[in-house]
Formats: sequence, structure tokens, C-alpha cells
Amino acid sequence: MSEPMKITYKIYLEAEDVSQSRILSTTSYFTNLFKNCTNYYLQSAEIDDECDMEDFTLRLYVEETIEEEVCSHQEEAKAFLGDMAEFLDAIAMAQSYLDMEGSFSIFYEGVEEEYTFESEAGKDFCDFFDQQEKGE
Repeated sequence: MSEPMKITYKIYLEAEDVSQSRILSTTSYFTNLFKNCTNYYLQSAEIDDECDMEDFTLRLYVEETIEEEVCSHQEEAKAFLGDMAEFLDAIAMAQSYLDMEGSFSIFYEGVEEEYTFESEAGKDFCDFFDQQEKGE
């Protein structure tokens, strides 16, 4: 018996004074990372490309909400939090010149967890913050 499931995530990537070739390669990397991800709930993400090649500014956004009355991919829903954390760390490691921030959450099988994250330019990892611990 499967239960309802809701996943949300928001990812914001930004950098200024970036070469056009780096903007293109980062956009390609980010897009391919989603497409080739093993978690079904990350594969379908729509990327909002706000990059400005003439201004040498990179801005990529993803905002997704996935709600299912009956969870269609139970194992992937259960693995979502860990997969998302690995996914974000992979971006931070490969593209450490970016400022990255956002949030992700899941409600499934009576469990509700929400996290925010950030990675400042020059860091090759993400800091994660459990929103229940902060009392938010």
C-alpha cells in the first residue's frame, strides 16, 4: 500500500564576471546532471536559464513541486533526501566558483523533512540546515 507523497526543491545558482564558455559549460553540466540522475524525482526538473552572456552573469534556477496521490516510485522517494544532498555536493565540488542556495523537502509515509542549503563561491561543499532543528 503506497501513500501520498510530496517533494519540493528550489536550487539557485549564481555567478558574476564569468566567461561565456564557462556559462555554457556550467549550464550544460547542470542540465546533464539532472537528466542523468538516477532519482526519478530529479530527472524531470525544468531549469530556468537566466544567464546573460553579454553581462557575463550566470543564473540558473530550478523550482519543482511533485505531488502524487499514490507514490509512483517508492524506493526513489525514500532515497530522495540522500540523493539530493549528494546531487548538491556534486554541483558544489564541480562548480566551486558558484554561489548556490535553496531548499528541499519531502512528505512521505508520515515523515516530513525540510532542509535549506548554501554553498558560497570558493567552497567545494554544501552546508545543510535542518528546518525542524531551527524550529521554523
